[in-house]
Amino acid sequence: MNGTGGFRVPVLFTVLILFLVALILLFRNGGEKPNSSVGLVKQKWNSFESLVQFNPNVEFRNGTDVIWKIPDSPKAVLFLAHGYSGQANDFWDKSSECPNCIGLPEERLIVLHTLARKFAVLTISSAGTCWLVEGEIMIVKGIIEWWVEKYKLEKLPLVALGASSGGYFISMLATYMRFSSITVMIAVGLFHPMDFVKMM
Repeated sequence: MNGTGGFRVPVLFTVLILFLVALILLFRNGGEKPNSSVGLVKQKWNSFESLVQFNPNVEFRNGTDVIWKIPDSPKAVLFLAHGYSGQANDFWDKSSECPNCIGLPEERLIVLHTLARKFAVLTISSAGTCWLVEGEIMIVKGIIEWWVEKYKLEKLPLVALGASSGGYFISMLATYMRFSSITVMIAVGLFHPMDFVKMM
């Protein structure tokens, strides 16, 4: 009986100590300097939450949805091409300005990280479930050029990111437009002959 009771006390004492240490680590910063990884995560989350309030602008142009957001003093422009069966409103949270937006987890995080780095973000919907390369390249090219000129972003680097069908589409679009760089995800892209701008 002594052996069993003696065993329980150290175990309970150890659990209590570990619990107290966890509480101290969790709350030691008191919301001030984020010296711990917990503080850094809280700081980043708070900045993302404020970005969520940046409701996007929505327009229907040339038969498709065009959704964008331009932060103060933008440093570059990012065009996002959605994947197969996707659409422009996948990237944005639902709001009064965009009631049809759905904010898919990965897509919205791309936008939040991009806005946090002062990139203007432009998304365009394909006409169907898959990007029609021959039919949509000139439409998308025209929309991007109109948008960049309208908001006086011509001097900023223009980059693009696309996944799946969108990845192949931007690799084709890059043969008609001058991008500073493109990122092709989970897709086979066309990489010749691209007309890249030399990065300074």
